[in-house]
Amino acid sequence: MPERAPGHLANEIAELESLLAQKRASLERAGEAGEEKEAFGETFRERYGEAFAPPPAASPGQTTPPPAPPHDQVAAVQTAPEDQQVAALVEIALTKGVRAAAEVARHATPWLLDELHDRLQDRYYDELVRARKLNER
Repeated sequence: MPERAPGHLANEIAELESLLAQKRASLERAGEAGEEKEAFGETFRERYGEAFAPPPAASPGQTTPPPAPPHDQVAAVQTAPEDQQVAALVEIALTKGVRAAAEVARHATPWLLDELHDRLQDRYYDELVRARKLNER
C-alpha cells in the first residue's frame, strides 16, 4: 500500500494527477504523445508557474502589494545553512502548499526560487511514480 503524502502534498498531487490526465488526453488527440516526465513538467509549470514567476512591477494604479510571507519564515530560510535552505522551503510546501513556499523563496533569493521549483517538480513527479500513476523515466 503506498505511503500517504502529508498535508497539502496529497491534495496537490491529486490535482496534478487530474491535470496530467487531461494533458495526456489532449496530447493523444493531437497525436503528440510524448515522454511522461516532459508532460508532467509542462503540467507542473501550467499549474504553479505563476507562483514561481518574478514579482510583477508595481503599476501606477496598484495601491496594495500582495501580502508578504511571515518574516520569521523568510528569516529562518535565509539564516539556515545553504544546504538546508531548499529543504526548509520544501517543508513549507508540504505543510502550507507550493504557493506559500514560493512566496517565501521569492523574498529570499532568485536562486532559491528556481531551486525550489526544480526540487518540487521532481518531488511531485516521484510521488506520482511511487503511487504508480506515472511510468518511471
